[in-house]
Amino acid sequence: MTIALPPALHQLVERLIRTGRYADEGDVVREALRMLEHQEFDESPALEAALLEGVRSGHQVYDHSTLDRVRQNASA
Repeated sequence: MTIALPPALHQLVERLIRTGRYADEGDVVREALRMLEHQEFDESPALEAALLEGVRSGHQVYDHSTLDRVRQNASA
């Protein structure tokens, strides 16, 4: 597989390799794909907490204080 990256992303890959965290370009791409898979397919604890709160709370008016409370509970 050949992947063409714009210059900025190519420089990022090179910089990540120079840190020693990744051995080569393939390591960087594999890690990026693992992170993307996790983001796309794994449940977010914060999202799950917000959804459960919504289901359990019944109908209520949604305003800024509601969003603040949801964020606070999700980060707890």
